[in-house]
Amino acid sequence: MRVRTALAGFTAAAGLVGLASAPASAAPYDDCRGLQLACVFEHPNHGGLAVWTGAEDGTYRINYRTRTTGSNVVNASGSFVHVKAYGGGRSCHVYPGREANLPGGINDNIGQIVITNWNGGLPAC
Repeated sequence: MRVRTALAGFTAAAGLVGLASAPASAAPYDDCRGLQLACVFEHPNHGGLAVWTGAEDGTYRINYRTRTTGSNVVNASGSFVHVKAYGGGRSCHVYPGREANLPGGINDNIGQIVITNWNGGLPAC
């Protein structure tokens, strides 16, 4: 329950930052790490806003904004994060506690994110 409440607060704060058009800061990255979330950022090297966050194992369809702007995954969770392209068969995973700039074909083309306890035989991002 605590993680869900924190996630809701983080998502609301990220939305407010986006409305204010504030410059990118380390706060969303620090929040992602501190709350042990899986986060997708707009720009490489966790730049810009967090456009998606997840905390629980599951399969998530991605909204249009995240699909077209997601470039970096920070996985501060204890699970693997699978990132699958919207169109085409490209997929990769991010190890627990790691981050990755998404490769071509998946960068700005995310269709699905899976948080799970195994790497699924996918290559690392």
